[in-house]
Amino acid sequence: MPPGRSRSTTAFLVLAGLLSLAIAGGSGASVFGIHALEQQLVHVPVGPGCTGPACIPSVEPACVRHACTYLVLGSDTRRGLSREEQARFGTEERVQGERADTIILVQVDVPHDRTVVLSIPRDLRVEIPGHGVGKINTAFSYGPEVMVRTVRRLTGLRVNHYLQINFVGFRRAVDALGGVPICVNRPMVDEKAGLRLPRAGCYNLNGAQALAFVRARSVEGDLIPDFSRIARQQQFMRAVINKALSIWSVFKLPSLVRAVGRNLVLSRNLDLYDLQDLSRELADLGQRRVIFRVVPSVPEEVDGVSYLRLVEPDASELFRRMREGRPLGPYGRALPLTALSPANITVRVLDAGAGERAREVADYLTRAGFVVAGPEPSPPRFDRSVVVARPPRATEREVVSTYLPGVPLKLGRLVTQGVDVVVVVAPDFPELPVLPSA
Repeated sequence: MPPGRSRSTTAFLVLAGLLSLAIAGGSGASVFGIHALEQQLVHVPVGPGCTGPACIPSVEPACVRHACTYLVLGSDTRRGLSREEQARFGTEERVQGERADTIILVQVDVPHDRTVVLSIPRDLRVEIPGHGVGKINTAFSYGPEVMVRTVRRLTGLRVNHYLQINFVGFRRAVDALGGVPICVNRPMVDEKAGLRLPRAGCYNLNGAQALAFVRARSVEGDLIPDFSRIARQQQFMRAVINKALSIWSVFKLPSLVRAVGRNLVLSRNLDLYDLQDLSRELADLGQRRVIFRVVPSVPEEVDGVSYLRLVEPDASELFRRMREGRPLGPYGRALPLTALSPANITVRVLDAGAGERAREVADYLTRAGFVVAGPEPSPPRFDRSVVVARPPRATEREVVSTYLPGVPLKLGRLVTQGVDVVVVVAPDFPELPVLPSA
């Protein structure tokens, strides 16, 4: 696909997460200060009875069972891009219209102590109310109201809040954060997206690099590019949340709001106070209770056009469990022919006399996007480094091992409840890639 026809595939949930975490994180903004910041953002009217050309009546402000659902969209508008970025992503003249190529539902289900982050693939073939069948990302070209109705028709979930961000807002938000540390297990290069990570190891991605990382679709080794991209987006989101949670005392809300400015659109029923409350709830839940899923789907071709189609009954079962607040089980956790994202793997690090090295391993895996517990003292019988998982978690073990080459693998019962993989760090643990400064 030529660069001018490439579409934004950025993980725009990251920005919402950054914004909410920053508010809770202790900028200490006064009521007056928050009110002043509100004036820098774009709000649109929502709910039945709203009026005006920007109105989104299908957004229902009343949450269900105290579980609130946020629709987060990434707009592919080229407005505000530099000349260099327009050369890479295309100009407004070359890429006309506006699509939502990142579509994420975030269900904050406080009664069940969890937040579900559901990615909806942009090429999913769905019924678009009033416009026939097509790729779900094209629904946004008919306006936000059609997009909301399409998502509701697909999932059966009511949308309570609406957020929309574009290329420029995403890039500026990452820069305002000081970059995002990320560790990768292989070289990742995509000339079309402008992604150049020439080796396995750790990087501190600035805004432009982060944009390339989450939108890349031509990385060598990817079998189904859109699925691999979603897995990277999940990894990146987890890494962002990890960083935001670790810098409460230094990260300031005003700098982020000024960075995104008019590039962020919020439903009128969602303000910075709401995001402040949301972020506190997320912080209380912790990383383990933030669950990533993807709408179950597989590639198909219809009349010469490439789509993704729903996998049934898995998709309907996932949607039903989300609506009812039930455990999600395996539905939507893994993608066909795609390595499981680190964001979906929980690792416990045990220190077998390695001291500071165990802390370095825990930090490294955190920057790679894993959910990490520890380090904690290991049982005395361990004096060698090893990656351990129960037989049903062999896949998770293999993913972790790609980030820790040279560490022996073992299947065993050391893994405790709620953990997929255990990494025992002993004095023989090999050297890690140099970590970026956070």
